[in-house]
Amino acid sequence: MVKLLVLGLLMEKDRHPYDIRQTIIGRNWHLTFKVQDGSLYYAVDQLRERGFIEAAEIIRNSGDSRPDKTVYRITEEGRAAFLELLDKQMSQTAFPQHPIFAALPFLARGDRDQTRIHLKKQYEACVARLEMLKGVSAKKEGALPGGAVQLIRGMLKFSLAEKEWLEEVMHNAESGQLFDPKPSG
Repeated sequence: MVKLLVLGLLMEKDRHPYDIRQTIIGRNWHLTFKVQDGSLYYAVDQLRERGFIEAAEIIRNSGDSRPDKTVYRITEEGRAAFLELLDKQMSQTAFPQHPIFAALPFLARGDRDQTRIHLKKQYEACVARLEMLKGVSAKKEGALPGGAVQLIRGMLKFSLAEKEWLEEVMHNAESGQLFDPKPSG
């Protein structure tokens, strides 16, 4: 997925990896695509080694100890690889995952107060994400390509479903039902 992001952004224009990272953040994609800096730079190195991207410009850093900046451009091989990655990504199916899914079966053995605190934080993060997405949608929707609009709408709908589900889980925590230890067979 990281390689697809890098190649897709280089299809738009030549970029330095830091610019790629800032573009991901500026477009709020970091909320959906968890891209660590190390993964980004590793993907850039792999794409360069495979001939999918190449140096377009070297920006010299004079007078300090930082390395020179390399601005990359996509190659013809990179354009073909982008189309393959795009097709591969679109053909995948998924089942939604939430970070607390793995913990839920074991809550009867956990600390109830701590669980309620975690659920409240999850809920607050979800509500904050929803508000931010609504703002982005209202501000940018008319200026974005159709795919980007659908990305935002999808994130909104998933977040709305998450909010509703978290409300139910929190209600079950307050009633004690969430912690009901049914005997296992």
